[in-house]
Amino acid sequence: MLIRKNISLDEKYLKKLQPLMDANGGNLSAAIRDTIELTDAALQNHGTIEESIVALNTPVASSTRFDDLLENGEHLIINRTALKWLIKNSSGCLIDEELVDELINPFSIQTMMELDTYLNNLSQEFGWGIEVSIFCMDPIDPDTATITFSNGDSYLRDFFAEHIALFLAKWKQLDIDNLYRRSKSIRIDFKKTQVAFGEIPSGIKKHFGYFDLVHREFYNKQDFWNRLVIAYSITGYNMVTFPKRLFEDVVLGNVPDVVGMFETLINQPIVDMPLSELLVMVQKFFKITQIVNNIDIQLEPGHESLKIQHDYRNEETISKIIKYFFNIFEANGQKFDVTHSSSLIIFKRQIPELKF
Repeated sequence: MLIRKNISLDEKYLKKLQPLMDANGGNLSAAIRDTIELTDAALQNHGTIEESIVALNTPVASSTRFDDLLENGEHLIINRTALKWLIKNSSGCLIDEELVDELINPFSIQTMMELDTYLNNLSQEFGWGIEVSIFCMDPIDPDTATITFSNGDSYLRDFFAEHIALFLAKWKQLDIDNLYRRSKSIRIDFKKTQVAFGEIPSGIKKHFGYFDLVHREFYNKQDFWNRLVIAYSITGYNMVTFPKRLFEDVVLGNVPDVVGMFETLINQPIVDMPLSELLVMVQKFFKITQIVNNIDIQLEPGHESLKIQHDYRNEETISKIIKYFFNIFEANGQKFDVTHSSSLIIFKRQIPELKF
């Protein structure tokens, strides 16, 4: 049923109706019908005219790349505390290459300045609150670079910095020269490196991958390492570890060839090592094997020495321990004088006589 009524409209309302009239070929009745439909839809969603006007006048935020990633399921929202726990408990384990390429697309970044802009936009888009500053002389193929990560969460800063370090190692052949952590920032100095493509440089391993091998070995042989840790813990770390071949020598009453095992572990002939470096490696080696309790070393040139603490009481055992060290020093071409007591063995380097 069609009902005709007269209505009065001010000029300003007619101007507001003009777009709808244009859409309806100048038909005022059709424009008013469209207005009623729009008003009805607005009231159903917002309750009152005032609320509807506010909602319609509020700008709608444009969809970001992050929103798209959430929508298609590639990204998830995770609690900040849970994220910090995950990062903290994976510290020292290197991030997979695929994860680095997922965060930073290498084919969309050519220069270090582009990387600077990309990383800051990424941090802002993801809500990390980390500011990145890159300085280098050559923006395309730098020999050195310094990157500072400021603000944001400390664990997330480390996580972000590791991504960038691995990215630069792969695509710019840069390694970490120095890393400085402060309360609200990380500064990393990079330098050119000569490693095979795909290989992780030593500086990155030192600062971000120090537990990487441990993680991989543990997960490959979880039962073994769990039992070994329990055994060491129960005995208060009062256990000795060395290869089966050396154990066989001990059973037979021989002095084990620790030189061969030592060279295998350090991956270097003893004869080629400077004495100071050798003493440091000896200290680390015998701490690992737990053959003795502790070793203090003196590295002053001409006055090199070792003080070895042990808890052995059998004189024959002590003599064999002394022989272990003598064999290593002889392999390096060095001579040491030795004195010992019930719990202490002291090696002092012999000063070679000058010949005229």
